[in-house]
Amino acid sequence: MLTKHLFLVDDHPITVDGYKNLISRTKTATTDIDFVTAYSCEEAYNRISEKHNDQENFDVALLDISLPSYPARNLQTGIDVAKLIRHYFPACKIILLTMQSEPAIVTTAIHEVNPEGFILKNDIDATSFVTAYQSITLGASFYSNTISKVQNNAIIKKLNFDAIDLQILLLLDKKIKTKDMPNYIDLCLSAIEKRKTNIKNQLLKDKGNNAAIVTAAKKYDFFKFIKNLAFLT
Repeated sequence: MLTKHLFLVDDHPITVDGYKNLISRTKTATTDIDFVTAYSCEEAYNRISEKHNDQENFDVALLDISLPSYPARNLQTGIDVAKLIRHYFPACKIILLTMQSEPAIVTTAIHEVNPEGFILKNDIDATSFVTAYQSITLGASFYSNTISKVQNNAIIKKLNFDAIDLQILLLLDKKIKTKDMPNYIDLCLSAIEKRKTNIKNQLLKDKGNNAAIVTAAKKYDFFKFIKNLAFLT
């Protein structure tokens, strides 16, 4: 029988019990689940050390971000615990859970941990929690709606596209050819092409056509942002 080793960390024991009950529903006749629990950064550090010393691994870790700290090991939050798990158990899938959606917290967690799952607790119920857990264990990633919005807004702000750049994106979405864009934007063709190249370089890691640029922009909800701008009214 295949055993999955799960690590559950939350400072509320009743929440940990809830996770255990929900995840236990995913067991099959050929799988079993071994739960290890902790309720603070210090307890988490001890459980991680024990697992590592026993030359065993965690397959999945569910971590609350807000945890009692462990200053002796410089573990202040669940983000620090997640980084420790990344170090000792690189293959472990990490799911961060939180009641906090402040951009600074979300962007820090994504940058420093890059979790396979990131869930605002208010975004999900029991059914969607199980669905998210199963999709993550099968290799997908899952960020709940609020977390995705915060992440996308941070990306948009970082890209710092101005109104003309956003107009170019809108025209691309409407399938307007680049050579015809001077009819819509008060810029010469060479200036528009230079801006479009910059947009593509920032949105796409690899080369792509106009459709690929639009697809990348939609991934980050640019068009929801664009529709509220004054030049569209």
